[in-house]
Amino acid sequence: INAEYGEEEEEQEEEETVPRNDKENERPGPTTVSNQNLRLHRLKESRKAYGILEREKMRERARASEHRAHVQQLRAQTEKDRQLAEALVNQAIMKCKAEPPEKREAEMEKRIQKTVKRNKKISSQSERLIKRLRSKIANSPDLDLPALCPCDPDVLKTGPGLCARNCSYHDNPKAFAQALSSLLACYQS
Repeated sequence: INAEYGEEEEEQEEEETVPRNDKENERPGPTTVSNQNLRLHRLKESRKAYGILEREKMRERARASEHRAHVQQLRAQTEKDRQLAEALVNQAIMKCKAEPPEKREAEMEKRIQKTVKRNKKISSQSERLIKRLRSKIANSPDLDLPALCPCDPDVLKTGPGLCARNCSYHDNPKAFAQALSSLLACYQS
């Protein structure tokens, strides 16, 4: 744009060097027409530039407005979820306060007994599985199985109760039975 203005200014300077008489000042001549054209051109370019800037500002405002609306919607949803969770907790608290403490203690005892019973059942099932797998290994003398864990190199001598405390099979008969069965399945194939 500066190059264009520079060229037009040079043309203007050349036109001004032309001698003028008083009659030319009364009528629009080539000099005044080119000045008007230059001013109009500059005005047109500045309006165009400001129009582009205004449109970009409007787009930015629209994006910001959409973002604010989205954030507000998320905040409202989060607040609604929090209030719902708080109401549920308050209901549970009120329900517990309404029940006598003896009933709550009895219910807790029942839950504990159920959990213990389930754990014993799982443990006994795992123990039976381990015994059955050990008998299969003992009846197959040609099987040379590697150690399951670093606690004992002999698979028949190791077990969940015999493993070290940092061993993954320590007091975990279910995991030991699963590992032993998969090891046996791999070597019998």
